Amino acid sequence: MDSELTIFAQTAGVTLAALMTTDAFQMSKRAVLELWRRVRPMETAEVDEQMEATRTALMRAQAEGNEEQERELAAWWQERLALLFAADPTTIDDLRQALAKASHEEPSRDRTHGGSIRMTANAKGHGRVFQAGRDQHIVDR
Repeated sequence: MDSELTIFAQTAGVTLAALMTTDAFQMSKRAVLELWRRVRPMETAEVDEQMEATRTALMRAQAEGNEEQERELAAWWQERLALLFAADPTTIDDLRQALAKASHEEPSRDRTHGGSIRMTANAKGHGRVFQAGRDQHIVDR
């Protein structure tokens, strides 16, 4: 596979994995399944199940702070997408457009508010402070 296909497969895998844990999951899933239906229709149901399973695993990994698991799942989708692109390179532009659309429709603070973030906090005694410039997952044990 040429380097452009490889690079886009890597980018698309990471982007898809990131979108799987957001409200844009259904839109992303529809786009991916549409491409699979067009190129490898016999695998569409399997890919549908894999996307649901990946979403569940990614949500669990995020809640546990398991970044290694998140990277492994993104890498797995990179490989799957690379095979799809190799079978039909025209799917690259279609997926690029679909993921861009899904990314832009996902509400995000860094897209809705420009500028920088400055946070200051003070905790005293047994106080705790939780701050985030974006998503924050706290698992209190």
